[in-house]
Amino acid sequence: MHIEWLNKKITIEEAEARFMAQNERIGPNPVPFGFYNHQWNQLKSELQDNHELWMFSSPKETWQNLCGRAGICIVREGEVVKSLITALN
Repeated sequence: MHIEWLNKKITIEEAEARFMAQNERIGPNPVPFGFYNHQWNQLKSELQDNHELWMFSSPKETWQNLCGRAGICIVREGEVVKSLITALN
């Protein structure tokens, strides 16, 4: 994950609304990040006052070459310290 891939600063509430998923295998109610809910809760628990939450996506050519990735990450003082991948190809 590269800092250049950051594309939108986001709040916890925005992230949970955007990545809400429903699947009968995880229960009848929608869950933030679906099957990755546990990883999301772990990432969320590590957020501190000096951290920012960002969405990211690798460059267009990485998607064209079938090695793209996107997700959410924690940024501290301009450095990515933890990430959760939400899309791969």
